[in-house]
Amino acid sequence: MEHHWITFKYEFASSGNTMDGADYIREFHMDVLSEEDDETVKLIGKAVFKIVFLDQANNTGYDMFEIFDTYEYTFRHAQEFFDFDRGELKENIQKFYQYEFAGSNICILERIEIIPEFRGHKIAAKVIKDIIFHFGSSCGLFVIQAFPLQFELNSQRKDDWQEQLQLNSFPDNEKVAFKQLRRYYKNIGFDTVRGYRELLFYNPIFKNARLDAINLEE
Repeated sequence: MEHHWITFKYEFASSGNTMDGADYIREFHMDVLSEEDDETVKLIGKAVFKIVFLDQANNTGYDMFEIFDTYEYTFRHAQEFFDFDRGELKENIQKFYQYEFAGSNICILERIEIIPEFRGHKIAAKVIKDIIFHFGSSCGLFVIQAFPLQFELNSQRKDDWQEQLQLNSFPDNEKVAFKQLRRYYKNIGFDTVRGYRELLFYNPIFKNARLDAINLEE
């Protein structure tokens, strides 16, 4: 790894409108690129996350249910942590963070993928740290699901990228794999809240020694 420079490349699309729920939620894609001494650039990872712009939706009075319902993934998890009747985070999460949030916007970290030869070098942690660095000032809460990707149901034929990931190299015991991933996210600074088995949380207004210790320049 001493001869590699890691770059994070972000991409998202916007229609420029505010006409429906989809305009209050943005899907971001990240490519993780490694540049070697010979200036060769290699794709070594990918990440997908969504930002739900509830601050803006609140200003226009837009329906929260319709915003989260734009994507099955966001709606499924939002039912766990968001109170649609009150239009705010559920009480147990607010209480956990002492009712202190910088804003209502929520970032949902959906998936992080790193190819095998670059695993074990804290790159996934750096992906998360970089996302928080760029979006932490505009998001009151970050949410991540500790679900091992090797157990995803995918009936479609694997593409080249999926083949490169070699997900079958991960533990095939779902209970063990889940505990390992949950422990990993806790170790880099995400919080566990009682009642949430798969979801972990991060509130950027609180000092977090573990996330602060992640060095993007290493």
